[in-house]
Amino acid sequence: MIKLGAKLESFIAMMHRESEFARYGFNLLSKRPDPERYFDAISDAQFFDPKNNSGPVPSTEPGFVQIPFWGALDYLGAVAKRADQLNDLELANKIMTVIRNVTNYRDANGEVRDNYHTFHKFAEIFGILPVAVITISDIQLVRIWLTSKFDNSLVGSALSEGLLKKLVRSKSSEDTEKACQLMKECLSFRWATNNAKSSDDLITAIDDYWLREIIDQNAKQLGARAGLQAVDIFLDGLRSIFSDDRRSFGSSFWRPAVEDHEQNMDFRGPENRFVEGTRDAIAGWLEINPEEGIPFIARSLRDNSEIIRRLAIHTVTEHFENLREVFEAAIEPTLFTSGHVHELYRLLRQHFGSLSKDGKDAVLSSLRDLSLPDTLEDRERRLKWMQRDWLSAIKDQPEASEWYNELLSDHTLGPLGDHPDFSTYHETWAGPGPSPFAREALVAFAEEGTLVTRLNEFKEASSWKGPTLGGLLEALEGAVLNSPNPFLAILASLHEAKLPFRHAIIAGFKRLFELSDQSKQEFDWDAAWPKLINYFTESVDDLILQPDNQSDNPDRTPSRGWMVTLIADFLQAGTKVDKSAYAPELLPQGWMIITKLLARAPEDDKANLTDPMTHALNTEKGRLICAMYNHALRVCRVAKQKGLPIEVAWHNLQDAFDTEISKCREANFDFSTLSASYIGNLEFMSHNWLAANVAKLFPATKYPTNFAVALGGLAFARPTRQIYKMLADNAVFDNALKLDFNDQHSRERIIQWVSLGYLWGETTLDAPLFSLIFAAGVDDLQEVADFFWSVRGEKLTSDQVEKILAFWRKCLSWCTLQDPPPAKFHARLSRLSPYLKELDSDAEALLLATAPYAHSDHLESQMIEELARFVDANPSSVAKILERMLDEHTPNHDHRGKLKNLIGELAAKGLRNEAIHSAERLRASLPGMIDFYKELIARAK
Repeated sequence: MIKLGAKLESFIAMMHRESEFARYGFNLLSKRPDPERYFDAISDAQFFDPKNNSGPVPSTEPGFVQIPFWGALDYLGAVAKRADQLNDLELANKIMTVIRNVTNYRDANGEVRDNYHTFHKFAEIFGILPVAVITISDIQLVRIWLTSKFDNSLVGSALSEGLLKKLVRSKSSEDTEKACQLMKECLSFRWATNNAKSSDDLITAIDDYWLREIIDQNAKQLGARAGLQAVDIFLDGLRSIFSDDRRSFGSSFWRPAVEDHEQNMDFRGPENRFVEGTRDAIAGWLEINPEEGIPFIARSLRDNSEIIRRLAIHTVTEHFENLREVFEAAIEPTLFTSGHVHELYRLLRQHFGSLSKDGKDAVLSSLRDLSLPDTLEDRERRLKWMQRDWLSAIKDQPEASEWYNELLSDHTLGPLGDHPDFSTYHETWAGPGPSPFAREALVAFAEEGTLVTRLNEFKEASSWKGPTLGGLLEALEGAVLNSPNPFLAILASLHEAKLPFRHAIIAGFKRLFELSDQSKQEFDWDAAWPKLINYFTESVDDLILQPDNQSDNPDRTPSRGWMVTLIADFLQAGTKVDKSAYAPELLPQGWMIITKLLARAPEDDKANLTDPMTHALNTEKGRLICAMYNHALRVCRVAKQKGLPIEVAWHNLQDAFDTEISKCREANFDFSTLSASYIGNLEFMSHNWLAANVAKLFPATKYPTNFAVALGGLAFARPTRQIYKMLADNAVFDNALKLDFNDQHSRERIIQWVSLGYLWGETTLDAPLFSLIFAAGVDDLQEVADFFWSVRGEKLTSDQVEKILAFWRKCLSWCTLQDPPPAKFHARLSRLSPYLKELDSDAEALLLATAPYAHSDHLESQMIEELARFVDANPSSVAKILERMLDEHTPNHDHRGKLKNLIGELAAKGLRNEAIHSAERLRASLPGMIDFYKELIARAK
């Protein structure tokens, strides 16, 4: 041991002062080019005492714990790297002593100190140190590291990338022994328990992702190195799992195929890993020493365990040249069982032709000698069915083809399954299924005039994989999208087609219309729209008379309601944008279609008060109302473009709106909702009509349900000052703020309207509206504060900024009356600091009251940025506010070093004592703050 100099003694004494200084000291030593130089001194000073490695400690959040990071770990890692570089076995053994002592330490209750950080670092160090110093008993320490209740995946990844890789690739027989022991530790598993009872679930000590990595990367190589010893490691676990009563359904239920296959289920991690590990270890063994492995395969083909027999059959398939004779000797009727079906079927399909004549004869005679099934009925038929399935693997071989064709022609056996190589086969379908006709064929039918007949004649097959109506409808819609002209030419004849087919064709045209402008130009919409509008007109009376069978439509086949909604949406799309809208001459016909369908549209008996807007947009009547509004707007825009008064155009539309609004008496809720959302558009079309009907649109006292859903629609309207005044004059906001909303979004938007009215000067903080908001409490006030924060990037006048600051002041006065003071609301108020142009006494008072609470809403970093904005002009005020913030909360994170930079700026402005005081308070919680603290003190000297 080297003699300690005074400087090192002082350094170690400093590390003993507190844990933060110890961590700081280890960090400095780790960065030294020769960290090992100090190892003995650190060890003699008891820094590696196992007691210093903490277990879980209570968190500040009740019910949770924290796992402290032991400061010595990174230093041990740095010294381990040096031991490896220098091949210093003495130093490596010293590190191993620390690892052994810490791992084997038990607390007063006799329990392991559970610290996954420490276990992970030890696993990493195992991969760094020279393997010569790691013994078999050292490797057994891994089982302790893998018992952590908090995380063991890190240990698994470290072992996989480190020690295991080194051991498996070593040519030393001693290292191979260690590799086998380490693999055994990694493969440990247990049966899960539920309420103190064993369950059917298996849990591996290492997370399945990393266990898969370990096996994929090492099992085959380990088999090549250790042979049967490596195979037995996996076999032991395999026998234990598959011999348990909880895995008694047959091994193929848990692992359908020995090879990697889509039928294997990823969620069955333990079963998969042991099968894969055994398979790969056997493969590695046979590639290096096939003669030694042949007796093992011979025994395994007759093993009592089904899964091991399957592994043997799979191995024969993969190594057929070496194992053909072993397999032929094992051929007998008992080999052809359902448990072996996949592996044996695969072997026969690939290698039957390469068997000897005796081997081929043995296969066929075994199939003829199969025992009758145990079922009570149709035993002879089921035997033939089994023989046919096995023969399908070799149906193209001359020895088997005649017998197979004989059984295939026996119709009593039913059709051959799609997957005779599996006892069960799982498939899932996405989408509507196959179509009986390709898109190209449907286009050809349209061109030859037989489309309607062929469509109407289609019937779904009973087969699960047979053509489906859904598949045909999807193909038909796609055919129209790709080749619309043939379908446009026969549009008038489509009334004879069943409704689902009509729906698919119109849906194809609508999708085409919604494509990009370039795609639209390839189709003559000027010619198409008159035909489509005529088709819709001719369809209206039929749709009105048809019942809607949607409630009896579990397969969601297009119904009358679907067709009405599709037409409404198509007409809305055709009027929404002037550039792509259909010709003005067609507007009267479009209006007739909409109003006729609207008059017969079903209405809901009850309003949806939790989300009225979404509800309205997804009902048949709601979609027709949207089409109605877009059509009316198009009519008014066309009139304006022609220089005609909009009121004249509105006059021809008004009756429909009068009719609908007259129904808004605890009914017609979709119209109330959507009309409120279109209130700005109504004001454009007819200010006079809106002014005369605003009370009917928002009937607070007479029809409260309509009022509530209208507020839900108003939440989506674009606010204007003129509409605000109209609504305010009709007491809409007053009544809304008195309402107990089911739809919280609506209340938020009402508060935002009132906040805008305040900025526009239409109301004041002392007016009744804000009195209601202050009386409602912190949630409403927080919404106002959030809104003012959201408009900070807008071009606000100085008067509007002063209004926001006045709101801030009044809120602080309100907060003084609350018990306890609302910390989160104070934090939200602190977000208004961008409106402060200078840090004068008034601004200082606002920030002193709110900035200390910024942490309660994760706004601390933003507040530090704001203080930095003022540090040049008024550093003393900034220091005072920062001190108050640190009094209230000590942060443990400094985003991009903003806090450290601010403290540095205070020091540079002459407030060195204040800066030192702040740094001292932060040194224990912020990484790197100790160095900065020392630097500030040094400057002060």
